[in-house]
Amino acid sequence: MSKTMLELVNISKAYRDGTEKRQILDDVSLSVNEGEFIAIVGPSGSGKSTLLSIAGLLLSPDSGKVLIAGEDVTSRSRREHTKLRRRRIGFIFQNHDLLPYLKTEDQLAIIQEKSQRDKVKTDDLLRELDIENCRGQFPSKMSGGEKQRAAIARAFVNDPDVILADEPTASLDAERGRRVAEMIRSEVKKRKKAAVMVTHDTRILDLTDKIYRIDNCKLITYEQH
Repeated sequence: MSKTMLELVNISKAYRDGTEKRQILDDVSLSVNEGEFIAIVGPSGSGKSTLLSIAGLLLSPDSGKVLIAGEDVTSRSRREHTKLRRRRIGFIFQNHDLLPYLKTEDQLAIIQEKSQRDKVKTDDLLRELDIENCRGQFPSKMSGGEKQRAAIARAFVNDPDVILADEPTASLDAERGRRVAEMIRSEVKKRKKAAVMVTHDTRILDLTDKIYRIDNCKLITYEQH
């Protein structure tokens, strides 16, 4: 039986807009098992990125709980959240967010603790993602697809429980975007990670196991037409 690696329970979040209170998420729940690749869609401003930020412990909910591998981590301190993000959550961003002054292999090494550094793991990821030739290259010398694949490698290198991807194909053309989504799916399945991807790219939704839509502050099952 698959283990639930990420669970959001009755999450609510609102923001102040002048004198008014704007509800973004209202009693939202989601569970993602190991080896499961989930997509969340919805219009801009619907709360997709807010939900991802709460799942990644970057933002606190007004109410509700965040559980990683069954452990409630909602009320931990900011310092503990930082440690949890580093060890148990991998992030893939729209614009890769690689550091311009580091070569690819150093991008991966810098987020690992010395005790965790594993050359074999780095070698395996670079080979699986077909960017071994980029090992000693700076981002300025890499294509958009290569940079995004390096970002995928960085997300997986610490062997986290959860992968969170925020519009990972938005800056790529259709062919490269699909290839990146296929690589994320492949790594999720092989390494038994729980992955949540926020996306506007409907062309890659067939690669996911489940699709949800945020509508009127609620998370609902999404049916493709």
